Amino acid sequence: MTLRNRCQLCSVRDCAPCSELTAGTADELARIVHRRRIPMGQILYGGVNQAKTFSIIVEGVVKLVNVQPDGSNQIVGLQFPSEFVGRPFAEGAPMVAEAATDLEVCAFSGSAFETLMQTHPDLERTIFKRTLDDLDTARQWMSMIARKTAEERVASLLMLIARKFGGKAEMAGLTSGALEFNLPLSRTEIAECLGLRLETVSRQFAALKAEGIITTGRRRGLKVADLTALGQRAQGLLHA
Repeated sequence: MTLRNRCQLCSVRDCAPCSELTAGTADELARIVHRRRIPMGQILYGGVNQAKTFSIIVEGVVKLVNVQPDGSNQIVGLQFPSEFVGRPFAEGAPMVAEAATDLEVCAFSGSAFETLMQTHPDLERTIFKRTLDDLDTARQWMSMIARKTAEERVASLLMLIARKFGGKAEMAGLTSGALEFNLPLSRTEIAECLGLRLETVSRQFAALKAEGIITTGRRRGLKVADLTALGQRAQGLLHA
């Protein structure tokens, strides 16, 4: 399969950074890409002795982990299909990007990608815009942790994941239709990234299940039976 055909068949081609590039720049980017499958738990970016590479997620979820000086970790964000992983022109990474699930990515050599950014302004603008979007997401995440109740934090995180997995059509207007997906995080990881105790997260899941808003399946399977109610919970508008 040619590079052009492979890119045209990509499942995230309409929303990935490469969709915003001119045809010429997109062709140049395609020449340095390597499609890779990455198992859950593997580091994509950051960490000791980690080669400098950047990625666009095609399938799966990446968790951003802040490694504390004492060796403890804190999940500070999630990245989903079509999103860019890495920090061009940075000497080091303040956090580690780790595969939260099995992944398929378009991977780029760090030096080759940075050279392309320097010679193609449309690629530089696209990555800059995506970086600002990531900054907005990080600020929303901080607000969720700082100002919301435990109930609102859990519901907000589930809504975030549902939006990413459900797509724009399914999520338009927060319709009451059901949506099923596998959670990219364990309950322990959810507690970690929301600044809550595991017991608190479990109680919130149980409350949402008791009201028929969600149901849980095997492993990390989750079904949101009422997106509208979950959205109201996330905003603190609906209480048991």
